[in-house]
Amino acid sequence: MDQVLLYLKKCLFTILILSINWTVGAQTFATTVNSENEVDNSANAIDGNLSTQATIRASSGLALGAGAYDGHLELEFPSTLPSNTQSFVKIDTEDDLLPSLLGGSLGGLLADVLGTVLIGNQEFTVTISNNGAMLLQESSGSNNAFSSDQLRVVTDANNDFFLAISPSADYNRVRIDNQIGAILGLFNTRALDVFGAFSGSDPNVCGTPSYTSFDGSGLSLDLLGLGGAGVTDSHLAIDGDPNTASEIGLGVLGVAASIEQTIYFESLSQSGDNFYIQLAIDPSLLSLGLANNIQVIAQNGSNSPTFNGSLSSLLDLDLLGLLEAGQVATIPIDPAGQANRITLRLSSLLNVDIAQSINLYEVFRAPALPDLDADSQDVSICSGESVDLIATTVGGAEVRWYDAQTGGTLLATVNSGDPYTTPVLTSSTTYFVASADPACPEESPRIPVEVNVVDIPTAADIDISGDESPICSSNDVVLIPSSDIDGTYTWFFDVNATSEITDGLTVGSVNYSIDPQDGSLTITGLDEAGSPYNYFVRVTESSAGCENPAGDLQSTTVEIVDSGASISIDATPEITLDILADIFQLDPTFNVSGSISGDASPGDAIILNVNGQSFNGVLDTNLDFSVDVNGIDLSLDANSTIDVFVDAGLCTLTGGIEIDIPDLIIDDLVQTFCASDNPTLLDLVVNVNDVLFFDSLDADLALDLSTPLVDGEVYFAGILDVPIEVLVRVGISVNLIDPPAPTTSETEQTFCASENATLADLQVNESSVLFYSDAEGNNLLDPSTPLVDQESYFVSNVSPEGCESTSLLEVSVLVEEGEPITVSGQSEDTCLNEEYTYTTESGKQNYTWTVTGGTVVDGGGTSDDFVSVTWNSLDNNSISVAYDDPVSCTSTDSFQLDIATIECGEVLDEEFCLRVYNEFSPNNDGFNDFFEIECIEDYSNTIEVFNRNGNTVFKAVDYRNTWNGIANVNGILNKGDHLPSGTYYYVINIPELDRNLVGWLQLAR
Repeated sequence: MDQVLLYLKKCLFTILILSINWTVGAQTFATTVNSENEVDNSANAIDGNLSTQATIRASSGLALGAGAYDGHLELEFPSTLPSNTQSFVKIDTEDDLLPSLLGGSLGGLLADVLGTVLIGNQEFTVTISNNGAMLLQESSGSNNAFSSDQLRVVTDANNDFFLAISPSADYNRVRIDNQIGAILGLFNTRALDVFGAFSGSDPNVCGTPSYTSFDGSGLSLDLLGLGGAGVTDSHLAIDGDPNTASEIGLGVLGVAASIEQTIYFESLSQSGDNFYIQLAIDPSLLSLGLANNIQVIAQNGSNSPTFNGSLSSLLDLDLLGLLEAGQVATIPIDPAGQANRITLRLSSLLNVDIAQSINLYEVFRAPALPDLDADSQDVSICSGESVDLIATTVGGAEVRWYDAQTGGTLLATVNSGDPYTTPVLTSSTTYFVASADPACPEESPRIPVEVNVVDIPTAADIDISGDESPICSSNDVVLIPSSDIDGTYTWFFDVNATSEITDGLTVGSVNYSIDPQDGSLTITGLDEAGSPYNYFVRVTESSAGCENPAGDLQSTTVEIVDSGASISIDATPEITLDILADIFQLDPTFNVSGSISGDASPGDAIILNVNGQSFNGVLDTNLDFSVDVNGIDLSLDANSTIDVFVDAGLCTLTGGIEIDIPDLIIDDLVQTFCASDNPTLLDLVVNVNDVLFFDSLDADLALDLSTPLVDGEVYFAGILDVPIEVLVRVGISVNLIDPPAPTTSETEQTFCASENATLADLQVNESSVLFYSDAEGNNLLDPSTPLVDQESYFVSNVSPEGCESTSLLEVSVLVEEGEPITVSGQSEDTCLNEEYTYTTESGKQNYTWTVTGGTVVDGGGTSDDFVSVTWNSLDNNSISVAYDDPVSCTSTDSFQLDIATIECGEVLDEEFCLRVYNEFSPNNDGFNDFFEIECIEDYSNTIEVFNRNGNTVFKAVDYRNTWNGIANVNGILNKGDHLPSGTYYYVINIPELDRNLVGWLQLAR
């Protein structure tokens, strides 16, 4: 399937759209006009031709409704359609209602945005029934009109409008009523066109979608009108042009909302069908996790979905990489059952300041992607050969082979599992294979199939070392083949490759061994008598198995000199990780030094053969040597051995030096971090210099060291520029501890100021938490910090390992001041030994009354909101109360009322200069305009005046001779009215005298 993924990463599929022929075909049209009123050309609605229409008329009539009428047309299918069967009615309205209704539950809001009046203008009603029994009814004037899966307004690629019907019960009739709304007024008519009703698929449609609609939730008028939310150019997602797209958007918003677009097919998918969605997303939104908030739903009418999953569940690394590059991706969906509609739903990412949207280019249905036979993947052949390529399909689909990703030439059409035989190839070629229904134009996306053509090796492609000089018979002959071709080597005694030398072969006293790593041939037991010896080698290329043809093998001639001479080598080159890094990063030169003992002489030439390359030196007077070799070759040497050749005069002496390439060792292969610390690759502990990290063992591109660590991921450590063939990468598994956010029974918590509450008093269900003043967790607060009214605090959960939760709990705080305690009652000029009643707020608990200088004669208990007191002292008298409030906060201090007491006696008015003048005339003539009581200013008092019916017309406290006959209470008269002339009665209370003055007065105007 690698080719599948590669294809989806590189190309878009072009949908083939045929012009739609609206004839009966496989569609079932309504054939009967069951009922009509005010309809022109009703027969056009049942003629099976969607380019002709019947017209339903409606009129608001003349004055008083004269001449007003509504129209209707009811169509009947020739047979009953089973429940959830999808049918369509093509309609058009005179007023521009349908573009708004296309948005389902957003219709009312969209109408406001588009300036359309849905209610009170032209209106229409759709009724679905079965032989007259109504099953479903929807009106354009209703809230959330046409917003259910059972009945929607949809549009096609030409922006023509249809009703999409899929009721949950059997049905056979569709009725459409056309009406005039109230706001149009008189003398208005409106027409509604009905082109036809049908169910089933047009034979030319196949896997091409026919209609689309959209819907949303959680959106407001401002978000739709100003915020960029909604679906723009919805029909471009089904127009057959892969370069145009609808935009499904939520704008920039901070509320939970969703927007969705649905694509409708006229026929149900069949076994082996896939749906394909072509879309693009802003890469910055992908990094924020938007793919998790995109839901893909496959559905059969209004039935339960056959597929419902997030977009992220459909993405592999290649598709994700394509979207992250800002390109269009073609995403296959297996509906896991029959479906005729696909919905793409975008839910909002909260607290994101980027406009959230999807560009939906095309949706189509075609057979599932073909499966390539195992032998048709990673195909390599030799130049001049052909190859059989095999792909299989399901559901009766055929296999089509092309020479291009799009367009191009159809090379062959074969049955599933049959081979396509390529022509003879001399260069690498890529073919493309698709699944297709023979009866339909739509194909699956084409999968690339690469055929790698390998050149046939020649003798010139192989070099042999180890045969440069005569070799002493006492030493082994080591022949080392090398080539730029990646392959294996085979040795022969003849150029025609008829007599092979195999590993372990013994011929007389001569033994042959072949190193499986580098193919070097080691020969023991050759002597001068049979010299020279000829050997031949071929290379077999690894991918296609191409090899030198007979007669074109590389040859070598070995000369042997009889000698018992031999040498031993003392050299232990040490390569550390730091040296290895220097070799690949700075300078590849590496010095190999050591000493020779045995039959060698100063000045003898020494040759070090490393990875097929020769490096020369000379033995010094102590038979020591120092030779610079290529460290990269040294690291890549297949058998990790330096082959040594010493020219000892008569013959070459051989030996070897083992190479020890270090391993990358990391002590801690499972490393744990706190997610709240936002660890990155830099936090991984490796204790090795120049380490880089990769997302796989063989990835080419290193990760940025600032890359955040992901829980459960494995990161592979390697040294900069050192290839994996030399140093195997080491995987480090990462565990991130991220405790869940703390919880609380109440996110808004209220405290009384009297409690002096602190952060430690916040109610959270976890025992180990930390408090912050900000949502990002930057400003840590001490638990003893006092709570502040209307502040929000943020709480993190701390795990036993000491890790904080990355998600914080927000708690809002209200600190309420206590309601003041009050006491009402006489406090000035209270009479000694007289009883007075004092009250406080009712409905409280644990009342505590304190009386100083008086005796409680009633009330004053813990459940009493009053107390009656007889004052028996002239000085330092007071009354105070405190209580508890079970509902709201209580003041911390009790309330105290100081009482001023005097001695009061029985006296007459004149004894204290009090005289009431019973007549006054408030006519603003400057004479006798006010009701006057002589000496009233010297006493605390209250006064109340009544009319002859006993209704209060005037009240005052501490009256000061200012009343001018105007009512100051509401009753028989209104406050502010002038009292009419007449007799009134007064009651004047003088607390100091413990006396009421009662009498009459005459008001004259």
